[in-house]
Amino acid sequence: MDLPTLLSFSLFAFVAAFTPGPNNVMLAASGANFGFRASLPHILGVFFGFTMLVVAAGFGLASLFAALPALYDILKIISILFLLYLAWKIGRAGRTETRRRDSPLRFWQAAMFQLVNPKGITVIISSVTAYTSSAANLASEVLAIFIVLALVTIGSACAWTLFGILIGQFLQTETRLRLFNILMASLLLASLFPVLLG
Repeated sequence: MDLPTLLSFSLFAFVAAFTPGPNNVMLAASGANFGFRASLPHILGVFFGFTMLVVAAGFGLASLFAALPALYDILKIISILFLLYLAWKIGRAGRTETRRRDSPLRFWQAAMFQLVNPKGITVIISSVTAYTSSAANLASEVLAIFIVLALVTIGSACAWTLFGILIGQFLQTETRLRLFNILMASLLLASLFPVLLG
């Protein structure tokens, strides 16, 4: 991958990682409700799951989806159902009677979510198909894509969790916290519109 392509891809990756999407909205809600330390398994799960998908995409996931479009459609339906469940969970978090039972996503839950995260899958497939030049250079170019996406993913995950914590300091009352969680759930649902319309 030449330098202009690397710089172009880095800009694309930065924008894709830091704009609101299911992962970022859930991390902000987790930070606001549970703090950074309790959200670490969620952060690391996002990082691990997403970077493993980058490797998988670089070595055949894109062609697998091209060969089996029904598989992609099935994963899309699963992702929509899972996001609806997560929106419901976020929307009800923080109520006095349920707060103690609520917990942030665990490492494996966050990692497995990447398999059905529509934004993540789209970013990865777009990255591998648009920013690799040929099969001969695939290994080195996928490595470059992997490094860039790994850096922006961990940066974005930490930033959105810290953003949630910062917002959480202003959410000391139960009413404000509930309204914030409803807003985060609504944003998560709004992130489904491109998937449903696409």
